[in-house]
Amino acid sequence: MPICWMTEENAWEFLASQPEGRLATCGGSGVPYITPVNHLVHEGRIYFHCKLTGRKLDNIRENSRVCFESSRVEKIEVAPARACGCSTRYTSVLAFGKARLIADEARKAALLNLLVRKFAAGKQFAPVLEEHAAACAVVEITIEEISGKMNIDPE
Repeated sequence: MPICWMTEENAWEFLASQPEGRLATCGGSGVPYITPVNHLVHEGRIYFHCKLTGRKLDNIRENSRVCFESSRVEKIEVAPARACGCSTRYTSVLAFGKARLIADEARKAALLNLLVRKFAAGKQFAPVLEEHAAACAVVEITIEEISGKMNIDPE
């Protein structure tokens, strides 16, 4: 079962196709903090929304450096030839970059509408208005490095 490194393009495609990822932040105390978030990939950046207060936002304000991970486990199987006796089929992407809060309410509303459209999966939804956008935070992650790998069944 070969481990294959993904092209950067494939890593972005996988990341965009996934509904959830995990955001790793680290504030001034040096304690890492990981949070699962629903996300949107748009124009080469990652976006997510959250409430206006909380530990991840405190950490981002103190230290904008973040890591974002998304993965999918296909199956776990016993494989006697392996040293540990089992193997996992997976796809995983790691992205490193800087996070910042979007301040402009019109931009936040536009991004929230794109996020809702992703999760509505073709169903109708009431548009997010600027006054709704003011009630939450939207975070943008600018990616500096992205990589992905897969452990797949041989064809």
